[in-house]
Amino acid sequence: MLENIAFQVVNGLIMGAIYALMALGLNLIWSITDVPEFSQGGIYVIAAYGGYFVTVSARLPSFVGLFAAMATGAVLAFSFEKLLYRRMRGMTLNLLLTAIALFFLLANVAIWLWTPKAKFLPPYVAGEVGFLGLQIGRQRLLVLVLSALLFLLVNLFVWRTKLGKAIRAASQDRETAQLMGINIDTVNSVVFGLGGALSGTAAALISPLYAVYPAMGDLPLLKALVVVILGGLGSVNGVLVAGSILGVVESLGAAFISSAYQHGFAFFILILVLLLRPRGLFGRM
Repeated sequence: MLENIAFQVVNGLIMGAIYALMALGLNLIWSITDVPEFSQGGIYVIAAYGGYFVTVSARLPSFVGLFAAMATGAVLAFSFEKLLYRRMRGMTLNLLLTAIALFFLLANVAIWLWTPKAKFLPPYVAGEVGFLGLQIGRQRLLVLVLSALLFLLVNLFVWRTKLGKAIRAASQDRETAQLMGINIDTVNSVVFGLGGALSGTAAALISPLYAVYPAMGDLPLLKALVVVILGGLGSVNGVLVAGSILGVVESLGAAFISSAYQHGFAFFILILVLLLRPRGLFGRM
């Protein structure tokens, strides 16, 4: 019993890490634009296929595929900001509708280019390893390790660099930040590129555990939105905590209540948070 609980907790932390990675980019973008960037779900899909193409079709090493997915996500998000969102700045409804349209467009592009059939990738690292008394797949452990490393790097970037301070200033008050000499265009480009890279990384890490298919971004996007709201808008640490909570609750709920309700747990938590603490655990929402 205890071993099963421990296994489900570890499994939940792994899924929570994927939710949190995607939510981190979404959180940064949302805090700057005041609009949830739904196209991250489509970017997640295309980045996963980019990693698949490099790894399986081009037969390059798996870690090259990981970087390819990261780069694909960054380039797509950067391009959308530069070519579309920048022209709509201040038009909240237009931004929201464009983001939703891009989400569906990218999913359909994936169907057109690669067909609806699921694709499968080999793991970056095969085999199992003992972890906290459990046998955990090395690929799953890699998800935890790389996610933790990325969160550390993003935290250092946001809090210790000049550009990171500019991002925090712009998220608090865009107009005042501009008056202080901060280049909002540069801040937006960096934040969108970083958000896309994080979504691409999340997609690449999870692909070998499940599959690559055109609708694979739907649930991660919804879960990332829940994580952002639960953790609090503008809070990097809040995203990490919220992602872990959501992943563990889903995993334990599926194991000991019913897997049929697994995805419902996330939205039950969302409703509770919106009722009891609308700004999230750590944020300023």
